[in-house]
Amino acid sequence: MTDAKIQLFTSEDGVVSLEVSLERETVWLSQAQMADLFGTKRPAITKHLGNIFTSGELHEEQVCSILEHTTPHGAMTGKTQTSRVKYYNLDAIISIGYRVNSSRATQFRIWATSVLKQHLIQGVTFNQKRLAERGIEFEQTIALLSRTLANQQLVKPEGEAVLKVISDYARAWSLLQAYDEQSLAVISQQQQGMFALNYADALTAMAELKRDLIAKGEATELFGQLCGNGLESAIATIEQGFGGEFFYPNVASRAAHLLYFVIKNHPLADGNKRTGSFLFLWYLQVNQHLLAKPVAQLINDNTLVALALLVAESLPKQKELMIRLIEHFILLRKNQP
Repeated sequence: MTDAKIQLFTSEDGVVSLEVSLERETVWLSQAQMADLFGTKRPAITKHLGNIFTSGELHEEQVCSILEHTTPHGAMTGKTQTSRVKYYNLDAIISIGYRVNSSRATQFRIWATSVLKQHLIQGVTFNQKRLAERGIEFEQTIALLSRTLANQQLVKPEGEAVLKVISDYARAWSLLQAYDEQSLAVISQQQQGMFALNYADALTAMAELKRDLIAKGEATELFGQLCGNGLESAIATIEQGFGGEFFYPNVASRAAHLLYFVIKNHPLADGNKRTGSFLFLWYLQVNQHLLAKPVAQLINDNTLVALALLVAESLPKQKELMIRLIEHFILLRKNQP
């Protein structure tokens, strides 16, 4: 164990007072401490542990950790000695407590559960606060992740792709891990010299993509068929502005909105996620001169799959969350020529 926190436990009768190690969201006690706690002898604790491991109720390697203690040497003044002591987590402690079945065992289980609950709540509250400081709604984040994994029934490699995006971007986007210091504030950097996608060229490129996919058996004739003017509208919308100011002032903002519009507005009979991803990458390639790194270094295949799935499963009210997430994968060039 490393960096263990210490909690104090005192029995109701005041006879037993222990320093209890708290680490990895569980409680740890040595055999000697358990003997004191439950009002029995250490050999009894050793016997109970042996029975627990032999029966397969618990596995020693999962509930046991070794900690080194440095103490004064008993026979040599000024010298110290180091001993290795086995500590057992709450699962093992409770299992022994049920076997001993004393009032003190019951007292400890109540106390330990209370302490763990307190630490878990504090951890959630702390991480929820950090998420909020960076402009992310905590409930939206967790709901979106759960919804995506459940609805897509993700397995390798797609499931790993989503989790890797979350891990790489936010270490971990859910709650109980330290949150990455990168902010999700709106990227407002102004860029000049952005090239627009030509709608006719986009249709030609999509037709070629369709032929390739059909040849591979990965698409049907429905793939890429237009439903109204939704696709043309999506491409045109990212170029709009008012009073000399663009609504989407940089490549990151435009590319993120393009991906979102194509996937969420369903302008095609089939293939909205794949087509949206295709146009997203194409737009970034067209504007490579305004990016800090080559597109392939910013958005790899797994990242693109994960982002497309997250967008597809997101709720309408989560639009801004998704846009900002996508934007922060696209590093813009700081100083333009």
